[in-house]
Amino acid sequence: MKLCFISTSRADYGTLKSLINQFIYRKKIKTHLILTGSHSEKIYGSSSEIEKGGKLKIHKINVKSKNYNDKYVAKSFSEISTKITDEFKKISPDAVVIFGDRYEMLAATISAYILKINIIHIAGGEKTSGSLDEGFRHCITKLANLHFPVAAEYKKRLLQMGENPKTVFNYGSLNYDKIKNNKFLGKKNLEKDLKIKFKRKNLVLTYHPDTLDIENTIKNLEILLLSISKLKDTLIIITSPNADSKGVLMIKFIKKFIQRKKLSNIVFFKSLGSRKYLSILKFVDGVIGNSSSGISEVPFFGIGTINLGDRQNGRILVPSIINCDISQNKIKKAIKLLYSKKFRSNIQKNMKHYGTGKSVKKIANKIISFNFKKFKKKEFRDL
Repeated sequence: MKLCFISTSRADYGTLKSLINQFIYRKKIKTHLILTGSHSEKIYGSSSEIEKGGKLKIHKINVKSKNYNDKYVAKSFSEISTKITDEFKKISPDAVVIFGDRYEMLAATISAYILKINIIHIAGGEKTSGSLDEGFRHCITKLANLHFPVAAEYKKRLLQMGENPKTVFNYGSLNYDKIKNNKFLGKKNLEKDLKIKFKRKNLVLTYHPDTLDIENTIKNLEILLLSISKLKDTLIIITSPNADSKGVLMIKFIKKFIQRKKLSNIVFFKSLGSRKYLSILKFVDGVIGNSSSGISEVPFFGIGTINLGDRQNGRILVPSIINCDISQNKIKKAIKLLYSKKFRSNIQKNMKHYGTGKSVKKIANKIISFNFKKFKKKEFRDL
């Protein structure tokens, strides 16, 4: 069997890494990894965390577009689709593994579907009604042959969408496995490596473009930065926005804002990589932004998440998540709530809806044993 994984960023690679490792040393399986999306853009950081060599064959697809606006994103989609088609023809995989809901993943999915390559989709059935990812994700679902949603609620939604129950398996979240098996760095190692100094209070900020309200993206970012710039005795660690429309402009705005305001307590990183990012979560008080990480990863660490705007609307939420509109006053109140004793005492690390942290082997075994020929033809099943 020849299996091909797609990664569009350091974030999804960190989640897929443990699953990729399950196949590298298995007999009769050849494993390939295609890197595209923000992996090819220096402005989003390097891909140094990706292990090269060995039995994993890595293919890199460079994308020239900087995604300044929606037009550039659409052109990126077209460019990725063309180049990944050429790569699929060279590799000739039996199946391709698609994770999540990025437009780059949809481009790869459409290419694989037309080339009659089996499609395996991880993390389908979720809802994010505040972003374009909502549509991308469900499109991928309708083209995929095998599904691995991360929660029972999401599995139910896939069945509602007409997928065959014999092709849908909920083994939990790969993020849970990733966190359980992460080799965490200590506080001193992080400070030395990242050239930072943790303070009495510490927060992580990740804010992505508002893909359905793109005109207000920079305005909302400025409101957020003005809100956190007033915090005292607090280290703010900002990680890069993603490669959605205006992502590049957001990065430039963040850098100029920190420089103009001379904010020594705010540090920006293009890419921390999965290991460092997860390690930092052990030493901060919470996160703020609109990243899916605040919903699906951060709660495992027993800290709070201030979820801004509507980008993640529809995902399963736990008590450690504070939904907040984007205004200085409301963000200020949300941060005050995050640090309150009552809120912190109610936070629990109970994330049972994401499984038991043993999804990697189950997913790998199912991929190997699954009868793709039997379910090659897509048939909509009415409820």
